[in-house]
Amino acid sequence: MILAEEILRFLDSERYPYEWEGDRTFQINGFCSLNHVKSGCITWAKDEKRLNEIPENSLGNLLIVGPRDMGSIGREQRDIQNLLSCEDPKKTFFSILKHFFAKQREPEICTDSVVLTKRIGEGVSIGHGCYIGKEVDIASKVRIGNHVQIEGPVVIGYKSIIHSGTIIGTDGFGYFMEQDQYRKIPHFGGVWIGKYVEIGANTCIDRGTLDDTMIEDGVKIDNLCHIAHNVQIGKNSLIIACSLLGGSCRIGKGGYVAPGAIVKNQVTVGENSVIGMGAVVTKDIRAGVIAAGIPARVLRENDGRL
Repeated sequence: MILAEEILRFLDSERYPYEWEGDRTFQINGFCSLNHVKSGCITWAKDEKRLNEIPENSLGNLLIVGPRDMGSIGREQRDIQNLLSCEDPKKTFFSILKHFFAKQREPEICTDSVVLTKRIGEGVSIGHGCYIGKEVDIASKVRIGNHVQIEGPVVIGYKSIIHSGTIIGTDGFGYFMEQDQYRKIPHFGGVWIGKYVEIGANTCIDRGTLDDTMIEDGVKIDNLCHIAHNVQIGKNSLIIACSLLGGSCRIGKGGYVAPGAIVKNQVTVGENSVIGMGAVVTKDIRAGVIAAGIPARVLRENDGRL
């Protein structure tokens, strides 16, 4: 059990701006969604219209809303006792949950994993059934899930997360024709993964042929993605489920590749551009736009409205 006052002190310490209307001694026993409201819990609303769905017997909860929502609550809902209004209710709500409710796993390297590298920082966790090669360099506080395979020259930056089933550092798909047979191109590069990167389950990231495949700081890659050899993904980009990035393509800083999109090899997507769901990108996309379709075409400037 925590008090509303403790949450407000936490927000103050993190310098989160907010407005509070309610009882600072309100007791919170847990959290819930608006779909399954439970008494004595904290929840949040993305859309102020959904506030009118709250049952009469649940008005005693602590509700986090956006800055416009305070004046949008219906008259019959004015009895909601505890309202926290802020600029970004999603960020605020999940920051509170992480601080007060998330269970912190103690760092552990499971003994049934094969870990050949000696270059492992402090506080690293490695799950069950992993293979970590001798050329891998793992920074402090990295978390690696179960059945992960990492081989070849791979660098994993501070506080990055690799989810279960992911494979990093295998050869890419590269061949040349000789005497009517395909001959494999040897791969000498590696994979460089920056700080605060998160890579989803069952994703594959190929090593580079000569230079490294580059995943810069803050990049988030979803489950079931394929990142081919020599790909470069700029800082704070988002690569969403089932996307495929062809060899030597580039995603600029702040890029967004939606589910199921394909970016052709050697194509560049400019900074802060969005590639729509299922798009097939066959030509370069300039910075700051939204592109979609097969083949992908620029629809409009990226003004933040996805």
